[in-house]
Amino acid sequence: MRPHTPKRLPAFILPALVLLVSLLPNRLDLWFQDRLGQLLAQAASDDIVIVAIDEKSLAELGRWPWPRELLAGAIDKLGNARAVGLDLVLAEPSANPESDQALVDALRRNGKVFLPAVPEVSNNQLVETLPLRMFADAAKGIGMMDYPLDQDGLIRRTYLASGLGQPRWPGFTALLAGLPPPVMALDTPVLNNRWQRHDERLLPHLDGELGFPSLSFVDILNHNGNIEALAGKTVLIGATASGLGDSHLTPMQADWPATSGVVINAATTQALQSQSLVRPLDAAYLPPLLLGLTLLWQCLLRRRYREKSIHAVAIYSAALLAGAVLLLQLQQLYLPLASLITLLMLATVTDYFLQQSHFKRLALTDKLTGLANRHHFDDRFIFTLQQAQLTRKPLALLIIDVDYFKRYNDHYGHAAGDDVLKKIATVVEKAVRNSHDLAARIGGEEFAILLPGATPEQALDIAATLRQQLLLLQIPHQQSPVGRASCSIGVLSQVPQADDTTRSLFEQADKALYAAKHNGRDRAEIAN
Repeated sequence: MRPHTPKRLPAFILPALVLLVSLLPNRLDLWFQDRLGQLLAQAASDDIVIVAIDEKSLAELGRWPWPRELLAGAIDKLGNARAVGLDLVLAEPSANPESDQALVDALRRNGKVFLPAVPEVSNNQLVETLPLRMFADAAKGIGMMDYPLDQDGLIRRTYLASGLGQPRWPGFTALLAGLPPPVMALDTPVLNNRWQRHDERLLPHLDGELGFPSLSFVDILNHNGNIEALAGKTVLIGATASGLGDSHLTPMQADWPATSGVVINAATTQALQSQSLVRPLDAAYLPPLLLGLTLLWQCLLRRRYREKSIHAVAIYSAALLAGAVLLLQLQQLYLPLASLITLLMLATVTDYFLQQSHFKRLALTDKLTGLANRHHFDDRFIFTLQQAQLTRKPLALLIIDVDYFKRYNDHYGHAAGDDVLKKIATVVEKAVRNSHDLAARIGGEEFAILLPGATPEQALDIAATLRQQLLLLQIPHQQSPVGRASCSIGVLSQVPQADDTTRSLFEQADKALYAAKHNGRDRAEIAN
């Protein structure tokens, strides 16, 4: 067993992992995003009202789709609203042209109605689905409802501009919120067939269960309720009834994961009006930011906090988390730091336990030779003896002593003596057969080998091989009768009895060692 330098994670591992995580989507940051969003959730505003195509309306007006004269009638009742969002995709004509014309006339009379366009998949790519030209010309504006799915199937993002070939369409909610639309026309040429997006934003979270004020579509149509109260407010007309296919999985409301599209649009419009809609850090800036924070941590750890790394990483992570929350509150900027914080903590804890493992190994290792020290040997000897007594299997012990070592030190010097001990330790270590055996330095020039399960014949063979390997080294020793470094070995191998102790077995092996020295050294003797 050779001494190990302190093990640490290579310095490049953590930055490499952080860069990899920054380039790949991961659910940990999505979870972090959801938790921060819920922490800063806002209550629904009374300035935004939903005219709901709900179960009550379907029961009174019949199955969807309805004649477009009904939509026209509802729009005519909303002339005092600040803006109206018709959350319905009018991409196809109805069976009755007069119905379509009635809706066109209502759109023109109101003059504040915005219509949505949507991205749809065709031949494995996104294409624009726009309202019919007749409706588009009569509406105040056309906006894109672009809500892509995240890897877990939830929607959390939208874009303030997107489109085919170029982000030529403003977001539907951006128009409703009163943001100035880009200059464009329906006949703007498509530059390529790639979907382009601009100005990414994160969907807001709603606090509470009441949601936005809502009126049933049929009540608006029949002028029931306080329609005059809608004056100056933003009104969205959309489906909330189940079965109309306009529900989406979203973490906007913790207790209501399936959210209707009109509610998502209402919440996004509110956040845009209050200038609180969060934008994520641009993807191009994320890798250098995370890498910089990682290198800063490594620099702090190397210079000041190496000995208190666990406490330091907890403080550093808390500071990063606090910074992320402040940026979210003050600048509406979201930093995905969950993966970074997790990697910093995991790397620091791993590094800490690697160091502790190294220090534990040092406490059990002889510093000069790298073999087990006397403390380790004694502990292992007790355990091995107990196992042998339980299993009734033999236990062998070899005690090796370097012949005339004091003379070697006196003649060649202590530094040369240390070198000899290292070389002999290498030979001793090679005698170990498997992980159950143990080679140790138990004194100045004395070594020991524990060999569980070794018979007397096997133990003597190992001793002979050890002496032969030492002979092959041909270490000069002018003060020895044989002219080279040699060793004497005491061998013990027996099935321990119940009253045997480590001390009694060691004394037997030590007597065998004494006999080897008495009989001329450079030999092995086995205890009777």
